Amino acid sequence: MERTKIEQFYTRWQTVLSQRIDGYIYDENKKLLPTRFIFSKFKKIIERFLGNELSEIEKIILMPGLRGIGKSTLLSQIFALEKFLKMNEDRAILENIGKLDERLYLDVSQLHAEQITLNDFFKFYEEIKGFHFEKPYKKILILLDEVHFDENWGLFLKNLFDRTKGHKDVLVIATGSSALEINMIADLPRRVDVWNIFPMKFNEYLILKYGKYPLHGLSEELQDIIFNSCNATDVFRKLQMEENKINRYYVNEVPSGSENDFFELGGFPSAVKIENKQKAIEKIRSVIDGIVAKDILKLKKFETHTLAKVNDLLYLLAQSDVVSYQKLQGALKIQGSETLENLLEVLIMSGLLIKVRTYGQTYGSTRKTPKFLFITPSLRSAILNNIYLSGTEGKKLEDYFTLIFQKDIKANQQFGGATIVLRHCRRRSRFCFNFKRQK
Repeated sequence: MERTKIEQFYTRWQTVLSQRIDGYIYDENKKLLPTRFIFSKFKKIIERFLGNELSEIEKIILMPGLRGIGKSTLLSQIFALEKFLKMNEDRAILENIGKLDERLYLDVSQLHAEQITLNDFFKFYEEIKGFHFEKPYKKILILLDEVHFDENWGLFLKNLFDRTKGHKDVLVIATGSSALEINMIADLPRRVDVWNIFPMKFNEYLILKYGKYPLHGLSEELQDIIFNSCNATDVFRKLQMEENKINRYYVNEVPSGSENDFFELGGFPSAVKIENKQKAIEKIRSVIDGIVAKDILKLKKFETHTLAKVNDLLYLLAQSDVVSYQKLQGALKIQGSETLENLLEVLIMSGLLIKVRTYGQTYGSTRKTPKFLFITPSLRSAILNNIYLSGTEGKKLEDYFTLIFQKDIKANQQFGGATIVLRHCRRRSRFCFNFKRQK
């Protein structure tokens, strides 16, 4: 009976899969949706996979990230890879794509709804395809969407990694909520490569919303200026040299009002195409509600009355510039600092918040309450319904810099102990940076 149920599910799934993939990769006019920048990174991985160049740690890639930021779309674009390849840029993949013998896209939430485990499904899959993961003798690409719906997903991936040791014929790419307990599962972190998927930056928003592409190489040039200049004067001088080029781009390419629209809604691809702004805000709020209702409960157990205070806590953090633990406890009527700290911890683990510690010049980290910023300004705007108290609109820019730091700067180790002090100049959303190096 169990095998029959799995076989029936697989037959139905294969029947509707093409339609499902098309729904993710095409817009309402049957035009291919643009890819996010990280798609090019996956193309490189698949190129190396087809060329037998993957390292052990690259054979299983986990993509955690907030709900609604396009993980399922990205996975579907990987499945339909050929549609997004260009002859001049992707010749190596096109020449070797015929080596890809099997590709499987699977929505694990659908498996879960049918009460089928990953382990049972892949026993069936090996049987009908006539191979074993230990020695498949064929190239197999496995794409697992929402892998966290299987309660033993970590053990499944760990065992799959162990079974594929000694060859490079299987590549697994899996998505999940940002609450994936990767570090809570023994031995899993050293068996998988984690690629966090973040909300969109402004340049990705312009591509998706308006089809406007950024100036080639500008982002890299600005990063090089900021982190490799001798001093603040050198930074300012070099940025001035780029000013005319940036101004021309803003005047000729960037639609009026798009910056404010980005801060409100632009972090989430799922909200960008919704014309009704209030419905788009509600879409982002549903992301927050889903995290509170599902992800947080997986990370820690809270009393019902404590969990009910999460939305109030987010609202207080969203409307405040500086907060203290004592004031938060008093406003929320939470007994004990440990409970508040646990709530803040799970909001950080869920991917909603980023904790920014305060530092003193002499004694390092101070005892002041750290800042809690949102991973995208769209979250703060949705929580506040885009109604900001006087003097707090600048928090949008702090949130955005948090996103840039997580996506780009944090991954760049070349600047070592450099410290950035960000000062925003409200002239077409250009940034002026005071730059100093720690002694």
